[in-house]
Amino acid sequence: MGILRRGVRASSVSLEGLKWTALGLMVVDHLAFLLFPGEVWPRLPGRIVFPILLTLMAWHLHRGVDPQKYASRLLTFALLAQGGYALVFGTPWFWPLNVLFSFLSGVWMVQGKVFPGVLLSLMTEFPLGGPALYFLSRGQLFWGAVMVGGSSWLMGWPLWVVLGISLLVPFLWAVVAHGIPGRRVPWWWAYLFYPLHLWVLGGMKWLGVFSR
Repeated sequence: MGILRRGVRASSVSLEGLKWTALGLMVVDHLAFLLFPGEVWPRLPGRIVFPILLTLMAWHLHRGVDPQKYASRLLTFALLAQGGYALVFGTPWFWPLNVLFSFLSGVWMVQGKVFPGVLLSLMTEFPLGGPALYFLSRGQLFWGAVMVGGSSWLMGWPLWVVLGISLLVPFLWAVVAHGIPGRRVPWWWAYLFYPLHLWVLGGMKWLGVFSR
């Protein structure tokens, strides 16, 4: 079933490829933050990273994947990543918490731990990311999109960026729902990639590589 009327089929999209494309754009976004501080345009491609990864996880939860599997993995790698995150973004080491904690908060909500999940989400870089994951995992695309856009608004992005990201969520849901798994790699590669790239970039920043 095609989701685009011009003949492009969502079934041609590899979910594994989509995930790694998002991770690649994440690195580009973080490099743009370090190289062009305060600039909006170089970081625009990175605005789709969170919606992509969020939608992928929400879809698997929607399809019945055990949330406990995600919870244990996310907590481990979120803790590993936090120091590198603080180095890259120049924040205190314990606030805001990195995006893996945002995902974890949503998983907690799916598990029924709604209050702890919301509280944790508000402490992360995507303050409404947890509720966004929760709503999407229940198939509530409108509220999921509102929460994704709301997180971007709270992060200080312009309204036109917020609206664009919100409108992207239902499209991504359709793409993921009709996608194919693609050639899989061990699950921990993607999880490890996140803290590893942060520590590398954070170390480079500490050494003055990005100083002008």
